[in-house]
Amino acid sequence: MKIDNAAQIGLLGLQRGMAKATQHAREIAGAGLANDPDPVALVEPLVGIKAAELQVRASAEVIKTADDMIGTLFDDKA
Repeated sequence: MKIDNAAQIGLLGLQRGMAKATQHAREIAGAGLANDPDPVALVEPLVGIKAAELQVRASAEVIKTADDMIGTLFDDKA
């Protein structure tokens, strides 16, 4: 796998995780507006926002690792 490809995959995962977090945050914020007093309606968006957080963290680690690998390559060339 190419290093730049790994960084792009990490960035894509970061963007998708942020989009999912935004979507779930909207669902949580709008739960009271839908006249649905059922707290069970919040379970899926709460779990989804946690999953999105984990995706963002993992993607950030991929980007950091790719950056570290590029730095190591530059150090070896110097």
